Amino acid sequence: MIEPKLEAEIEEIEREFESRNKQTGKPHDPERYKALVVVLTVLTTVITAIVAGLAADANIRATTYNRDSQVYAIQAAGELHHLDLKTGYDTNVFTSYLKDTMEATVLQMTALQQQGQAVTDGTLRAAEAQARADEARKFSVFYTDPRYTPKSAGATPDMQAYIADSYKGANDLVAQQNTAADAYDHWNRKGDSYTSIMAVLAVAFFLFGLAQALSPRLRLLFAVFGLVALSVAGFWTILILVG
Repeated sequence: MIEPKLEAEIEEIEREFESRNKQTGKPHDPERYKALVVVLTVLTTVITAIVAGLAADANIRATTYNRDSQVYAIQAAGELHHLDLKTGYDTNVFTSYLKDTMEATVLQMTALQQQGQAVTDGTLRAAEAQARADEARKFSVFYTDPRYTPKSAGATPDMQAYIADSYKGANDLVAQQNTAADAYDHWNRKGDSYTSIMAVLAVAFFLFGLAQALSPRLRLLFAVFGLVALSVAGFWTILILVG
């Protein structure tokens, strides 16, 4: 049997507890806001997985463009070396043609001014020089390619067109190399930005995890801080995607 005095004290404690509950409006709940923190944690996990996938894609693209840039650079170097050999050969043939032509002209003029045996020797030498010039002309791109041949008698070959066509391949490769290098820089910067975003998401994870172990009031405060970090990470991700 409970003594009347002890029973009265218990009833007084119950009345006081009920009175406090009425003043606060709701009874104290240690699990308050935990569901909200769990939802935010799951959302952070999903966003982190998306950002990680975007970072992996950016890194793969950056690696691909970097490889392409190096390939184009090597091809451009090879094309320039080939161009140096080709232009050297074409220039030598053209120079030889001009030299033999001028020599034949001079010898012919000299032969006309001489008499007897000298005329015969001069004529033969002029014929030999002209024969060499004619043979060189057959191998000169400036007289065999219609793009560069003289347009009229006495005109010179189109050297500007020859130079432009010769460097076109190398210039195209250099342009492709520059484009690939710019794309590499673009995607490499994106990959670095995604890494920074994942660091912000790690802070959000820490705040949500800490909120689980705190009192309801502090739990809500840290959940708000984590939500701010999550919002910054999401907004930053959108900016990178549209940029």
